Amino acid sequence: MARISSGLATIVAATVLFVIPNPSIAGDKVADILAKVDANLTKVEDQSYDGNIEVIKEGKTTKSLKFKVKLKGLAMKLVRFTAPGDVRGMTILTTAQGHMYIYLPSYKRVRRVAAHVRNQGFMGTDLSPEDMGTAALSTGWGGEIEREDEVAWVLNLRPKPGNETTFSKVRVTVLKKYSGVSRLEYFSAKGYIIKTQDRDAWKTFGAITLPTRFEIQDLRTGSKTVMHLLDCQVNTGIPESAFTKRAIMRQH
Repeated sequence: MARISSGLATIVAATVLFVIPNPSIAGDKVADILAKVDANLTKVEDQSYDGNIEVIKEGKTTKSLKFKVKLKGLAMKLVRFTAPGDVRGMTILTTAQGHMYIYLPSYKRVRRVAAHVRNQGFMGTDLSPEDMGTAALSTGWGGEIEREDEVAWVLNLRPKPGNETTFSKVRVTVLKKYSGVSRLEYFSAKGYIIKTQDRDAWKTFGAITLPTRFEIQDLRTGSKTVMHLLDCQVNTGIPESAFTKRAIMRQH
């Protein structure tokens, strides 16, 4: 009987280990998925595109903005607003070191974006400086797979040490077809979903395939912001020197 019990215990233990994934293995798979997402973006040396933003409240467009973006690798990003006139020249810079800065034409100064305001909407939109400035997920987030099917992975990501986000968690849907993110759900420090971002209208530019339409909803206010990316160009030879505080001062 002891032998039978021992064998049964072994089978049960093996079954439990099979059903409940090893956290380190699950974490490695998440890291691999995020690495695929980042690798898709780094198939080209640099990207540049124009874009527009519309803020929609109660079914009506209440604000429209236009901007230009330069992106090199995953860390360096420059977003410069071109219209309307009251925001023309405002620039958000993310450096290779992960620091985020904003240039305000009215003050003619570059200021570092504090961690506690990175996730707040700005200029009357539902977009935050973090939304506009962050490209990579693998460097600042880790977590586990919530579910998987033939179309996508759904990941629960939490900030790594040093990540200055104020979100406690982000649930991310990654489409296998594109190795790209199609949906993000942002959680507050109290564990509530406060904002969502859906991405669609995927298009291929050179070696990369990107979403060109982004819909951001603030679940606290009911406001919606829609962003379109237009006229994407790749491998135009943007130098690293374009992504410095001095460079954005020289542009104005």
